[in-house]
Amino acid sequence: IFLLKDGRLIWVWCVRIMPKHWREPVHEASIRGFVTMQGYVKSTILVAAIDATGIGLGAALLGVPLALPLAILVFIGSFIPFVGALLTGSIAVLVALVDKGFGTAFVMLLIVLLVQQIEGNVLQPLIMGHNVSLHPVVVVLAVTGGAFIAGITGAIFAVPLIAFINTVTLYLK
Repeated sequence: IFLLKDGRLIWVWCVRIMPKHWREPVHEASIRGFVTMQGYVKSTILVAAIDATGIGLGAALLGVPLALPLAILVFIGSFIPFVGALLTGSIAVLVALVDKGFGTAFVMLLIVLLVQQIEGNVLQPLIMGHNVSLHPVVVVLAVTGGAFIAGITGAIFAVPLIAFINTVTLYLK
């Protein structure tokens, strides 16, 4: 609560205790790093919305019941890299299997996989790279490396950490 309420004042105090010649660069670098973090959050929300829209529209076009709740579930799950949207998309496949049969479930599976491949390999790196000032290949490698080193937690935090470090380092340089 106190960090939310007085976070800026706490940061200003931290900057004030630094040596005088460090204060301005550190403060300006932190502002730029915070803007980069905002870009990361906006990108993540946009990518989750794209996943949810693609899978939700696919479910609706196939006549799968509960298409809107499934899209909302996919949106929430998309915040977990690699597995989130795939797991929540598999729920859409199961609903299609139970209600419409094997053929519709197979088509729904193809839709989920297609949306995941386009989002994960093309849209997310482009959108994320643009909003956090990193090359799309760096975004892909960061998520992959983060997942390899620390699992899902590493995949979640790798891009914002690298983007923050990149922004702050470039400013201070």
